[in-house]
Amino acid sequence: MVGLLAGAAVFVAYRVPPPTTSDLDQVLSGARALLGGQDPYGQAERARFFYPQFYPLTALLLLVPLAPLPNELARVAWAVVGGVALALAARRYGRGLPAALLSANFLNAVILGQWSPLLTASAVVPVLGIAWAAKPTIGAAIFVSFPSRRGLVAAVLLLLMSLLVFPTWPWHWWTALFQGPKAVPILRPAGFLLLLALLRWRRPEARLLVALGCVPQTIGLYETLPLFLIPRTRMEGYGLAVLSYLAAFGQALLYPRLPHMTLPQNLAERWPVVLLCLYLPALLLVLRRPNEVGPG
Repeated sequence: MVGLLAGAAVFVAYRVPPPTTSDLDQVLSGARALLGGQDPYGQAERARFFYPQFYPLTALLLLVPLAPLPNELARVAWAVVGGVALALAARRYGRGLPAALLSANFLNAVILGQWSPLLTASAVVPVLGIAWAAKPTIGAAIFVSFPSRRGLVAAVLLLLMSLLVFPTWPWHWWTALFQGPKAVPILRPAGFLLLLALLRWRRPEARLLVALGCVPQTIGLYETLPLFLIPRTRMEGYGLAVLSYLAAFGQALLYPRLPHMTLPQNLAERWPVVLLCLYLPALLLVLRRPNEVGPG
């Protein structure tokens, strides 16, 4: 049901004016180029999207099964996959994770065609660790917090397969990364406060918070979806879900993206809202617990 609702939300979202594109579209285009024997990091792909291919070849390989579909259907199918994965993980994990399905973080992730539902679910469903290779930054944060041998093996196998398909892709991808709107949360104003979670370093949720603070990311709402692995009760999860909507509306109302503003500038402006509404409440949840391995 969650998968179908996620797919329906995406289906409707892209039929509401003004016309827009999904972050998934570039990955799909790269996957199609790969199937056609073309360079997914070449000038033709860059000209099509006005910016380089920011995703590693591992992500493109995972999207190959959806590449034959038109973008409209592929977006819906990807949302269904993410919704089903996170719902299954939430049912298995319990605690505050089911509340993630009601959050603005999840809605933002499925509408934009992002990977965070799969990455969050990979903390609970090890085989989904294959997605770590598709988005190594957030994937590394999940692995540090919830290590899994099966997940690591799946990610490494996908990485090896990608090197067989296109041996030089890491260089092209690494070059493109420096042209993207990335930031490290702990280097943003007051972001160093997240390092206080090290006081509870024995707990996986503490390591998750620190790791998320240390990896480069866009600091969008969808990037914070893994924070729902931190609440230990349903009520804590629901509280974080409510705060996610405060963050969403706060960003839109206080810091709209103006025509002359670049995406990095807009994200930098919005950081205080994400910090106050999501990261700091998650930090408080972590600091309330003893520095010992949590149950389960």
